[in-house]
Amino acid sequence: MEYPIIYHGEETGRISVEPDGLYHRLSARCEEPGHGIWRLWGCFGFESRCLGVCIPAEGGLRLEKRVSRRSWPELPEAFVLGREAEGFLPWQGNIKAQTIPDAMLRENGDGTRTLAIFAPPEGPVPLAEYVSQMREGELDGRACLLLDWPQAEEVRIENGELRMEPENLNSHLSILNCNSTGQ
Repeated sequence: MEYPIIYHGEETGRISVEPDGLYHRLSARCEEPGHGIWRLWGCFGFESRCLGVCIPAEGGLRLEKRVSRRSWPELPEAFVLGREAEGFLPWQGNIKAQTIPDAMLRENGDGTRTLAIFAPPEGPVPLAEYVSQMREGELDGRACLLLDWPQAEEVRIENGELRMEPENLNSHLSILNCNSTGQ
């Protein structure tokens, strides 16, 4: 099977995932967005896992890897190219039936998670119904909207989509004040 690799909300390459005995064989090719070290991330629900560092290849970057099927009983919902920044990991996924194409995710020490959403100034804002509970910030030199999500036990995956317990959602959403220095 072949899947897109996403960078800043846009497809930048492709990854094939094929069965290989007790493993999945990954073969990724993508454009190089700039100088430096780039990692490929697999997004599983509300979690990002690093798949490895991409290496320079003809026409861009590549990653060849085998991953145990036991560690991946299900394939990632998305593959994202990016870098960690201030504790945030590249992420893409669905929340409340909305696709969040360009985001980063951080697990906080208190069991909550903070979502940094990058939305174009001219385009629609994902999760617009919560914009009053978001704060503008900057992450890795990019403007973003920051939103704290409740503790993991109040969030569940249903049919491959993240769901919040409605009675707890409003009481647990809070604003996180964050800037490019991580304060």
